[in-house]
Amino acid sequence: MENIWLNICSVLLIFTVAIVSPGPNFIFVVNRSLTISRRTGIYSAFGVATGSGLFAIAGLLGLIVLINALPYFSIVIRYLGGAYLIYLGITMLLDYRQLVTTQNSAPQMSMTGSAAYCSGLLTNLTNPKAWAFYLSLFTLIVDNDFPHWAKIFLAVGMFLISFSWYSLMALLVSDRRIKGRFLNFQPLIKSVLGSLLILLGGKLLFRG
Repeated sequence: MENIWLNICSVLLIFTVAIVSPGPNFIFVVNRSLTISRRTGIYSAFGVATGSGLFAIAGLLGLIVLINALPYFSIVIRYLGGAYLIYLGITMLLDYRQLVTTQNSAPQMSMTGSAAYCSGLLTNLTNPKAWAFYLSLFTLIVDNDFPHWAKIFLAVGMFLISFSWYSLMALLVSDRRIKGRFLNFQPLIKSVLGSLLILLGGKLLFRG
């Protein structure tokens, strides 16, 4: 029993450190929260967290190992993820141009909750580094004798950690006091975030 709880705590600790490290999911949620609305940011966070939960379930059931063993899967997910990140980055840069052409007033942007949710989910699921992370995490720590209750506990825990962190970021960034300070720099922020996504996508597409 002690070993089981040690494994659970180890997985959740490693997962938490990985989640709080800035990456495509972080950039996506922050951008949606800052440029659209808090509600959109929360739905985006929910989509990202759902992806984390799906990864956890697949990893605990051994499905990630089977999926990664499929011919050319790693290549397909790398190109798909890279192309999607570049698409998101270009979208942000286009929004940046719209912001620059307006005179001190950002255009009214909107996104349905379902669209924000699906975008967050897709951003997480198409991240090849996420696939590699979950594959290595569960291969090293979770063995075949891991009880079902512990697997359920881990899956729920990882979903809650992911949703809590990204929701917190959405709440902070969309706070009126904080958001007000960012408004004057919003075009610059969007251009930086968009460029980062394009850079990350390009590294995936053109690496050896």
